[in-house]
Amino acid sequence: MQFLRIVVANIATLFLLLGCEKNIDMNFDPPDIKPRVDVTLPDADADLPNIFSRLDIQFSKNKIQVMPPLDDQEIDTLEQQLPCKLPPILRAMYRWHNGIVDFTPTYEFQALDKVIEEYKFFKRFNKENGLKEGEGWPAHFLPILQFNGKMYVALDCKDQDHTPLFSYFIEDGTPQAMYRGPGHLLQVILGSYETGAYKREFDLMDRDPIAEDKVFRQYAFASELKTMERNWVVLEKSLTTTQGDNFNSVTGYLFEVPDERGIPILVDQLRDADAEKIVHICLALGGLKSEIARPALYDLLKHKSSRARNFAASALSELRGPQSQAETDTLLSLLEDSDKMVQLSAIEALKHAKSYRAIDTLIDKLRRSKPGMQVYIIRTLADIGDRRARPALKELQSSFPAQLDSKRYASARGDDPSPADFKSSVDEAIRRFGQ
Repeated sequence: MQFLRIVVANIATLFLLLGCEKNIDMNFDPPDIKPRVDVTLPDADADLPNIFSRLDIQFSKNKIQVMPPLDDQEIDTLEQQLPCKLPPILRAMYRWHNGIVDFTPTYEFQALDKVIEEYKFFKRFNKENGLKEGEGWPAHFLPILQFNGKMYVALDCKDQDHTPLFSYFIEDGTPQAMYRGPGHLLQVILGSYETGAYKREFDLMDRDPIAEDKVFRQYAFASELKTMERNWVVLEKSLTTTQGDNFNSVTGYLFEVPDERGIPILVDQLRDADAEKIVHICLALGGLKSEIARPALYDLLKHKSSRARNFAASALSELRGPQSQAETDTLLSLLEDSDKMVQLSAIEALKHAKSYRAIDTLIDKLRRSKPGMQVYIIRTLADIGDRRARPALKELQSSFPAQLDSKRYASARGDDPSPADFKSSVDEAIRRFGQ
């Protein structure tokens, strides 16, 4: 469906914009951000039964799918296909669950047989392409966490007494220190769930980077905290002294150094900013999810530039706090904006705030919209969960024949979803409301 494809494309564009280097001064020196993790330091002590029990509570609360555990014999058999023995904590993790779909909002904890399959693939790829040690996938890295087949968190098993974890992006090929070991990984993940830095938002797991960073600091050594503070000082200088497209590039570093002290600097930079600069600031403010930014983002909803309105509404959809009545009313007015992307971002912001005041306006727009927009509104109404929407959905449901098996209903027309897909969306929304 074209509207949903547009939304996905827009999200992808956000990340491309953060890395955009057009018109950047060739003499510009980007912030020198150091790794916050020192992998030479020891792994964290971990009370595994306690951690596993508390994580299971969080997984149940957030409707996270876990796989059945392996026994020692199964682990022993699979382990023979790896370049090293599993460290005790990782072995215990597989005796706990052999895979967790949404282990974190970004990464899946892979089943051990999947780890072996991917490790063998990378090893074969290195050999077939003549890659030497130091090129391609490292021979002693186990891909225990993965996202989208391109981003991994790998455990370095070269030294059985010290097994740090590194992030590894296939298209970059440069390992980045992420955790001092599996014990450190478990502590940060548990703390992130229990503080709400990780939680489910509708169908997806959501991550609050500033809250996660605060958890990370709780388990950091003094030298790591010193590095993190040094990184902030470097980034603060860049944010306050860099101009033009160079500044737009610098805002992306706030995802590496997610410090709330950066929010007032970004808000101050909005004064007299052009639309392109506003886009980058909104991307950063939305990504950091700080409520401090809400008033400034609200003001941008009335900006003359549709791009500014679009990205401001999109950033507001990332925040977790309540909307004011004035904010809700302004977002509702944007449902009639001349730019369809602004309309979609406004709907998304209303959905994430679970704005019950929006129901009547959304139902009215549902009845006046084309099928592509209708599908988006239908799913939004189901996510908000107000049963006042059910009669309008039942009305739509009754407009379709019981079976959609003719050529007339088989395919989409232009940007619209196929009638079969449309009806499926209506049926699913009604199911979620209950019969």
